[in-house]
Amino acid sequence: EGGAVGYISDRDCAFDGCNFAVKVKDTREALLSLAKAYRQKFDIKVIGLTGSVGKTTTKDMIASALSAGGRQVLKTEGNFNNDIGVPLTLFGIRSHHKIGVVEMGMNHFGEISKLTACAKPDIAVITNIGESHIENLKSRQGILKAKCEIFEGLDENGIAILNGDDELLYGIRENISFKTIYCGIENASCDIVAGNIKSGNEGISFTVDGVEYSLTTVGKHNVINALFAIAAGRILGIDDKDIRDGLAGYESSGIRQSITEKDGIKVITDCYNAAPLSVKAALDVLTEIARGRKIAVLGDMKELGDKTEQYHREVGEYASTKGIDKLLVIGEYAEFTAAGATCPTQIFESKAELISYLKTELSAGDSILFKGSRAMKLEEVAGEFN
Repeated sequence: EGGAVGYISDRDCAFDGCNFAVKVKDTREALLSLAKAYRQKFDIKVIGLTGSVGKTTTKDMIASALSAGGRQVLKTEGNFNNDIGVPLTLFGIRSHHKIGVVEMGMNHFGEISKLTACAKPDIAVITNIGESHIENLKSRQGILKAKCEIFEGLDENGIAILNGDDELLYGIRENISFKTIYCGIENASCDIVAGNIKSGNEGISFTVDGVEYSLTTVGKHNVINALFAIAAGRILGIDDKDIRDGLAGYESSGIRQSITEKDGIKVITDCYNAAPLSVKAALDVLTEIARGRKIAVLGDMKELGDKTEQYHREVGEYASTKGIDKLLVIGEYAEFTAAGATCPTQIFESKAELISYLKTELSAGDSILFKGSRAMKLEEVAGEFN
């Protein structure tokens, strides 16, 4: 009924009107093997990317930058970045595609190793090494090791694009045998460095080697994401004008840093996921765009293991350093965030209680951030105000 002509199964197969049926030991391993063989049929440059935070934003920025001028670019849809999503992305390659941008996620050792063997990237990008999935990987060094599995898919001509402002990624520069391009804002020793950064309500601009670039999204963290796109474009021989035009056309999607205004209240909805790095970046954005009071609604950050209390306290401390006027926290770990904060803070037991409070508290001129892990579904609260 769905149009399938055959199927693969780990059970005994019956044709049942299909043209073929194949029994395998593991359907997911079979899917990866088929996608690897399919990818190798095409003359396409593949950019594989991973990192603790910013993967999907960077993937979309790279695709936007490289598609300027009419280039046909395939990219991972949404965050379809696991051992099912990566093969399905690769099966989307067609003869007109010249470039593919493939996002790779993980939460255990060995997962990216399988994905990069399937995608066989020509260029590997690592956005940063944060604390996401530290519950499983035990330390940032463990996360670094897991993310660096992406290099296993590169051949001898492969190129890595890395965040030079990340001390762990910059620290491996002597141990990488293939060409590496470092991008940074703070580290002047990087190969590609952004300068003259100017941020406002309408976006952010910066220069690289005398060329000015602009983004319609805000936040200094997005500049480093754009640098990855510039590096990838230059490697592939795309001129700076096309890269600049492509980045200028980039728009954030869904509930990733959506900024709206209603009744004079500016609302930042950034609820797809949360980790210490991304929460701090979101608080930076709130500080950048706020005209009046700065109100932050923070939910739980998940998969932090025995570091859960420490990292929630750190986020509370960071919010206080940003001059947040009201910090509103909700979730299982709200008390930890509140304990770390020195700014006016309030804990809420339910979304209904939070919504009721905000309906009486918010007024024209306020700016409010909603940030939490996917499981918190804080977009349900944000939706009441945008």
